[in-house]
Formats: sequence, C-alpha cells, structure tokens
Amino acid sequence: MPDIIEDGRGDVIMLMKNSEEKRNTAWRAVLTVSSVLIIIVAVFFVVKLFTDNPLEGTWISEEGDITLTFTDERDSVFVSDGSIGARTECSVDKSTKVLTVHVSDELIKEQAESSEGGVTEAQLEDLIGGIEGTYEYNIENTTLTLTEREYGNQMVFEKN
Repeated sequence: MPDIIEDGRGDVIMLMKNSEEKRNTAWRAVLTVSSVLIIIVAVFFVVKLFTDNPLEGTWISEEGDITLTFTDERDSVFVSDGSIGARTECSVDKSTKVLTVHVSDELIKEQAESSEGGVTEAQLEDLIGGIEGTYEYNIENTTLTLTEREYGNQMVFEKN
C-alpha cells in the first residue's frame, strides 16, 4: 500500500513502501536529465562567447556623420552618412582586435544599379572610401574606438 503525502500545493506525492530501487532509478533519471541540460546551456554560452561578433549593432560617430551597422556575420558592414548608405565587405579578427574594411568594386556597382539612379557609384565610393582601411578596435561600455593602423588616426563611435 503506497504512502500518500500532500506537498502543500494540493498535489499528491505517492511514495512506494520498500521500493528503494524505484526511487534510485527515478533519482538517477532526474540527475541525468538535469546534468544534460546544464551541459547544453554551458556549451551554448561557450559557443556564443567565442563565435559572437563583438562589433554587432549600430554605431554612430561622435560627429554624427557616419553610421556603421554590423550584423552577426563578420563579413559585411553597412555604412551610412544620413543621406546614402551602402554595404561593404569587412573582416573582424577577435584575437588581435583588428577590423579591416574592404571596398568591393563589384558590390558598389551592384548597389548603384539596384538603386536605379538614386545613388551613383562615385557617391558610394566616396562614402565607403572614407572608412576603408585596417583599424585596431577597442570597445569600452558603449564606445567603439577605431584606430587606423598606419597613421594612428582615431574615429570614435557610440552604440545606438
């Protein structure tokens, strides 16, 4: 005959008399499931930590003339000056904290053509040319500092 215990919430818990083996089996199942869940959560956070793009988000320059938008992928950035915007290729190296922005003539031509005369290739080249280069980046709270590797010029952005 099972013992009936009420847990305070109106739920009834039945414990079998003299069934130590069944309780051990149930306890092992609970421990196994909870251990697997802990491992899955830990793996998720470790993967997210090492594969996440630290620059992800929208960054507005202190002067307000350039906006950079990085997506989760590390291979493109959207550059805007308020009137026009363009996507260009970039690479982010987390280990050395280096951002390299590339100008792709094919990508510029493709975006100019898709704007159907709204933006010319020259306008897009001027926009992206102003940010093209290799930078060391530093993020402190909501401030991104890009330091040009060759000349040491700095651009400061605030996260939006």
